Amino acid sequence: MLSHKSFYQGRRVLVTGHTGFKGTWLCWLLSALGAEVSGYALPPQPGCLYEAARPPVAGELLADIRDRGEVERALGQFQPDLVIHLAAHAYLDGSYQHPADIFEINVMGTVELLEAVRRGGRRVPVVAVTSDKCYAQGLGGRPCREADPFGAAEAYSTSKACQDLAAQCYRISFPDMSVATARASNTIGGGDFNKTRLIPHLLDCFSRGEPAKLRNPNFVRPWQYVLDVLWGYLTLGRALAEGTVTGDTCFNFGPAPDGFQTVGAAAELLAAHFPGARYELGAGGPSGETQLLRLDSGKAREALGWKPLYTLEETLAQAAAFQQGVAHTPADRLCQEQVGQYLRRMEARA
Repeated sequence: MLSHKSFYQGRRVLVTGHTGFKGTWLCWLLSALGAEVSGYALPPQPGCLYEAARPPVAGELLADIRDRGEVERALGQFQPDLVIHLAAHAYLDGSYQHPADIFEINVMGTVELLEAVRRGGRRVPVVAVTSDKCYAQGLGGRPCREADPFGAAEAYSTSKACQDLAAQCYRISFPDMSVATARASNTIGGGDFNKTRLIPHLLDCFSRGEPAKLRNPNFVRPWQYVLDVLWGYLTLGRALAEGTVTGDTCFNFGPAPDGFQTVGAAAELLAAHFPGARYELGAGGPSGETQLLRLDSGKAREALGWKPLYTLEETLAQAAAFQQGVAHTPADRLCQEQVGQYLRRMEARA
């Protein structure tokens, strides 16, 4: 942990998508490490975590990631030492209604960013965050590894696979560029107000005393704490900047074995924090989701020294505490407290 503090202290980091859920938490985490954070994203959505928690950023440019001119302006204005690229259509919603938009944002948005970096004349490492949904299935229950083939059914997953390939293309085609891709699992944390995702939906229903609906209770997913995932991105970013990872720079960031649980099991664990919480089966729409999704993070453990810090039970407890605390405590204070807890625990483990 001390080495991360010394690396990020005073370092200029540009976070694309900083107004999103993970972007907000990443800005708080980087700030706690002493980094000079700037952001590039669309304006925050009303009622989102960014509006409520307002992390400290040195500067921001609110524009579309597909606008290369604006991206170039941000790179020139903020002069980052590292870019962590989160800006994306980051969920399955809309895959059957707006597939072209999803491909434009996820694929061409990433290309425009990488092209702006390539033309900028400075070697700026880029961590492009993609998704574990990029992998083809049919592995017989074996966890997905970085060398496994890509393949998907709906627009979101397919676009993330294409985004990952585009980032790899720039890494291979332009040796002077420093690019890595990070494939993470289902991310859990306080302040995720997108109720189309399972955990935010459960938190909303449980906190209001209403029954939640589970579409696929027997589906297995990799569930993981948001700060564990972000620590993985920062670990990869540091390794990329220091040149300690070369060649294939694609990495999975998934949970410990206890984090691979069914939707129903995760709901039960979360319900324990809300007396009287209940859920029922609901009807789902068309979906290309796979029933079993597991992720092998052995490469990140061996090459980067990264591993998750929180169990699934602890992760859900943090999300529940945030949901219950935000009714009487400012969201920015809750973010600072949970980031502080995480860093103290990371320091104790070191």
